Amino acid sequence: MMRTEELEVRNLFQGRGAQVSVSFPNTRRGLVVTSVMLFFVVPVARAQTPWATLDAPPTGVAPPGDALRPGHLGRQIAEVEPIIHFYHDLIGLELRGTRDQPRPFGQNRGLQEVAELAQGVPNPYDQASRVALLPIPGTAAAPGGLEMTIEAIEIKGIESRPFHPALTDPGASYLKLIVSDLDKTLALLKDERFPIITVGGNPVELTGWPGITGRIRAVVVRDPDGYPVELMELNPPPPTTAAPGSKVLGARVTIVVDDLEKTARLYQSLVGPDFQFWLSPSPLDDQDLTGTHSQFRLAEAMVPGSPVVMELVEYDHHSRHFERPHFQDPGAAHFLFMAKDDDVIIGRVKAANLHTTSPSNAPVFIAPTTRMFFVTDPQGFWLEFMDHDVKRDPNAK
Repeated sequence: MMRTEELEVRNLFQGRGAQVSVSFPNTRRGLVVTSVMLFFVVPVARAQTPWATLDAPPTGVAPPGDALRPGHLGRQIAEVEPIIHFYHDLIGLELRGTRDQPRPFGQNRGLQEVAELAQGVPNPYDQASRVALLPIPGTAAAPGGLEMTIEAIEIKGIESRPFHPALTDPGASYLKLIVSDLDKTLALLKDERFPIITVGGNPVELTGWPGITGRIRAVVVRDPDGYPVELMELNPPPPTTAAPGSKVLGARVTIVVDDLEKTARLYQSLVGPDFQFWLSPSPLDDQDLTGTHSQFRLAEAMVPGSPVVMELVEYDHHSRHFERPHFQDPGAAHFLFMAKDDDVIIGRVKAANLHTTSPSNAPVFIAPTTRMFFVTDPQGFWLEFMDHDVKRDPNAK
């Protein structure tokens, strides 16, 4: 049986004489700074707010709810090949399709419409795009299940510009990958001169992180678009649904916000009551890991139908005049929740007085039985909701 997201992508492009894929030329950049050890103190106490109801950081696997599972971390990119090389060849993510298959551009009216208002250009229907899906091992609810992917989207034909926010700026985001051999993975990235954000250019050891046990070593690097990626190695290795021998064992997604409570309440209102947060009872500090110089507040929730943790971070001293990207800008990102029924979620969008990025302000068919929509959070980060086999496009042949 074809996986939902693979079916979605093939429906979008193959029916129009195209396939989906991604690629990027390697960026040759290096950054070296002084090495310092980093220590976290992570007290665990009962949350004291009405919106953060969990007693402890979320762990394990969350059951599905109105959101069935995480679909992907969407990444707008400049080119396909370098992204495949970075995430698949060097880090060890999987790749849908063959490594050397042709990846031509295609057009899909539904995809153009669904992001029309987020692109800030007078000619949104001039765009053409191609996509590569890179499944992340360890993100399925059970071995052999549907994994969260990186959906790398290369958009051409309309104006774009790179999006490189400071890590403390609201709207910034990054991917955390738990790897089995941090030193080996980092050596490969250093050989190709990918930039390293972490102070000293080497992994730092953490004495703790909410929801993670054991010894933690971590480093933050930049991918070919400058997007931050934190690589973590845990000892002992964590429980994982990844296949034996996998180089990657799991993932988290971090989103930097302007107002932690406002954003968490909004996410809860859209995703549903199963999306429950734990709030760190005291500020944290990761300046050596991320190169930032500010403490932050942290809230964590488990994405329904998965072991994936979403982290919301609010830095104490962050810019109130932060940049918001357009949808097609390389370095921008969004997060997809596969939904039980988009009509339920769109009702919540309208109740929150929000508007989707489509003029219709409704779910858009991108394939005969696949609907989706995007909505922007207060920072300009996009949430995507998609359902499958709930309704059929009345205009489909």
